[in-house]
Amino acid sequence: MMNIKIIQKILDVCEYYGQNITMDIERFEEALNDEAPDLLDECYLVVQGLKLGIMDIMLLDAEYERKNYVERLIKVHQFTQEEALFIVSVFEALTSHIGFYFEIGNLDALLEYSMQHDQFLEIYAIAKAYFKGFGVKQDYEKAFQLFQYLYAHGDDRGSYYLGYMYEMGYGVEQDEQKAMMYYENGHDDMCYYQMGMHLMLGQSVHQDEEKALSYFEKSHYPDAYFYQGFLLEKQHEYASAFQAYSKGSQVYQRECLYKVGMYLNHGLGTDLNQKEAYRYLTYSYYCLHGDSAYQLSMMYFDGLMVKKDVNKAIELLKQAAHLYSQEACLLLGRFYGEGHYVEKNFQKSMNYYKKANEIIKCRNQYLT
Repeated sequence: MMNIKIIQKILDVCEYYGQNITMDIERFEEALNDEAPDLLDECYLVVQGLKLGIMDIMLLDAEYERKNYVERLIKVHQFTQEEALFIVSVFEALTSHIGFYFEIGNLDALLEYSMQHDQFLEIYAIAKAYFKGFGVKQDYEKAFQLFQYLYAHGDDRGSYYLGYMYEMGYGVEQDEQKAMMYYENGHDDMCYYQMGMHLMLGQSVHQDEEKALSYFEKSHYPDAYFYQGFLLEKQHEYASAFQAYSKGSQVYQRECLYKVGMYLNHGLGTDLNQKEAYRYLTYSYYCLHGDSAYQLSMMYFDGLMVKKDVNKAIELLKQAAHLYSQEACLLLGRFYGEGHYVEKNFQKSMNYYKKANEIIKCRNQYLT
């Protein structure tokens, strides 16, 4: 199993030498190996990914999908599934932390030409660029105008964005009724997903979990698989929930990877298979899922499917706490309070208990 600690090591190298060091791959490789001498396998995979230009492509891809990059690394470059997912997850974390900025040239001229020749696909791409601030200064009003232009010309692929902007009041006065109209009239994965969320949570419309489930079942948006499984799980339809989570795991949705791992670990809705459970929890951990790191830590404490290793377990437990696992924070609070596995430290114990309390407060606020 690789260690996500490499992400912080890369950020440390970039902070010390400057972000452009990743463009000088040989120099970056030397600096990273010096910074993380205990993570040489991880260093190797990161450098190989840089040489293949994976991070550069991800930065330029407005329609980023984790599954596409993983499959490309497996099929074209002969990486294992585990190696491929690890590389993609690391670069995904780095691009969000480092926040590279580049500018698309001649965008106004491209837009003018596209509108003159009714090139709706190009207009749609430019509208999304303004919406996301992708290669151009973010401008919700401009994005709204372009999506509206497309909709008025019979192109409804921007329905989700129009609904979202009305819902949030981005670039236009907030109007939840109009938001719902666009979501309902859109026939794509994001609109189905958004309708499902509204019906599940009772936002703008009456709560109706059965109807929400029907929308999630229509959507292929990765998070829709998770909520489909979640609602089926509430109905105690565990076999069906496992199937929904399994579909999400195929596109590397991290909550689904975690759920599949837990179902396999307990034989819930499927046959018991703790070896496969370990694999799915590892993949979710690579996607920075805190509770997966916690479960892996427990496996190393117990010697379940892996050789017992208390030091590895403690390291994973700390990473889980850093990734906002409440259970990990509570357990570390107890360990530091009692001096169990770690040196007794009352201040660290209190800090972990405080973090656990903050996590539960945030969850409660989200639910309400």
